[in-house]
Amino acid sequence: MTKPKITGFPQSTFVWTARAAFNIKGVDHDFEPIGPPQSKTPEYLARHPWGKVPVLDHGDVALYETTAICSYVDTAFEGTSLQPSEPAELARMHQVVSIANCYLYPPAVLRYALQFIFPSGPDGTPNRAVIDKALPEIGKTLGVLEAELGDGEWFAGGQLTIADLFVGPLVAVVGMFPEGKQLLADQPKLGRLLGRLMDQPGFRDAAPKPG
Repeated sequence: MTKPKITGFPQSTFVWTARAAFNIKGVDHDFEPIGPPQSKTPEYLARHPWGKVPVLDHGDVALYETTAICSYVDTAFEGTSLQPSEPAELARMHQVVSIANCYLYPPAVLRYALQFIFPSGPDGTPNRAVIDKALPEIGKTLGVLEAELGDGEWFAGGQLTIADLFVGPLVAVVGMFPEGKQLLADQPKLGRLLGRLMDQPGFRDAAPKPG
């Protein structure tokens, strides 16, 4: 049988999520790393109309969008379930995924972390106006996720699910920078969630490598 292949930026949180889903599910896969210029070529845009990552190829199956890829790996292959079976808990999982994608990723990655990686301020420095506007949004969403986690180890159904795999990489990215560390100090449950995820070899092995 054809081995699934994920293509994307090695540093992307979405690529981390998708690869972790395959790893934890126990599904062997190939990874094709590309850089941003390659995602704008006609060949790649034929696979993802918006030039985002990751994309998945598995035989005749071609998918883009991380939620779709994670759902596919969980339903198409045998192995550890990544989605709760109880309807309300499954809905909670999707709710948390939506929170991560809509309300945490844009300020945390696009308007915060990337200012340190690709600064847009004067003389090549991080743009403090952009950062200072993003920080309250990040703090609010981290607080909401902290409340959603409550006293549980995982977000939904008492088990590791796709929701945790979306939130974990974003928490890790926020914690890479000074203000983010400060925000996470007020959300200890999310810090412990990331610790539990990093204890999972499949999640840890999917993380971006330094350098």
